Amino acid sequence: MNLLQVFFIVSAIVIFILAFDIAKKQKFNALHFLIFISVWIALALFTFFPNFLNTLGWFFGLQRWADLLVYASIIFLLYFSLLLLSKVENNREDISRLIREMAIENSSKKILSQDVCFLVRVYNEEQVLEDTINKLVSQKNTDILIVNDGSTDKSRKILTWYSDKITLLNHSKNRWWGAALETGFEYIRRYSENKYIVTFDADGQHDINDLDNFLNVLKNNENIDVVLGSRFITKTNTNVGLIRKIVLKLGILFTFFISNIKLTDAHNGYRVFRREIIDKIRLTIDDMWYASEMIDIIATKKISFMEVPVNIKYTTYSMSKWQKSSNAINIALKMIWTKFFK
Repeated sequence: MNLLQVFFIVSAIVIFILAFDIAKKQKFNALHFLIFISVWIALALFTFFPNFLNTLGWFFGLQRWADLLVYASIIFLLYFSLLLLSKVENNREDISRLIREMAIENSSKKILSQDVCFLVRVYNEEQVLEDTINKLVSQKNTDILIVNDGSTDKSRKILTWYSDKITLLNHSKNRWWGAALETGFEYIRRYSENKYIVTFDADGQHDINDLDNFLNVLKNNENIDVVLGSRFITKTNTNVGLIRKIVLKLGILFTFFISNIKLTDAHNGYRVFRREIIDKIRLTIDDMWYASEMIDIIATKKISFMEVPVNIKYTTYSMSKWQKSSNAINIALKMIWTKFFK
């Protein structure tokens, strides 16, 4: 018996013990257990019947039996890399869910009953926060739901100044855009009697005067459930740079490819929903790429929508809050993973 055979025997014993131990503790499903056992059987065959490996290699058209081991090992490692990634994603979702429940449990649990509810995610916006909230407070018949996403500057202190005018949810740890919106959506599912839900950015780039266009569409079209803001449907007062515009246009093509839904602006945070539609939208992506997931949900669940032009004002401050354009690749990969492998 050579050294390679000894290695195979030891590996087979270890894998066999791990397979039964993990299965006994119910830490993975029957498919994973079957794969473990298959690997164990293969190692045993290769150890005690080495000619079998030559025959198997010939069957797959390989000149060297060792090549079969290399290819099989690569496939095995890729499979468990995906398995590990899935586990990491599940843990991330569990953390976000826990932080979400803590935020809602520690809130005032106030019933939101006005016609319109503004949902705003805040993360380190002390420079512009007062101005943004004052614009929202000036609107009549509205509720303001703020999700403070673990801010480390003076944002939380500023928000306490408006405690009689807003409903505040505090994330104990920063969980990013998608997680913050889902926290707001979950609160709305439990404590909202509003007619319309508006997602509004805290960095001052959205124009409050555009809101009437959104609401008019919903009030005059009972068959429309969601109105999405667009910087490109017509000529608007939006000073988006060339590079960013190219990235956004590519995002439109990617959204069409993934979700088969045609938009003029796929990643605009200015949106208005009918209240009942929030029950159908469950966001699982925490970061900026939640926007692609939301569009995919709209397409998958056949939620009717319309786009309206909006004016977006980009300042040096709001530009500094953006994701880098290079992150578009990460967004695409994340969306592909969520749609096809999750």
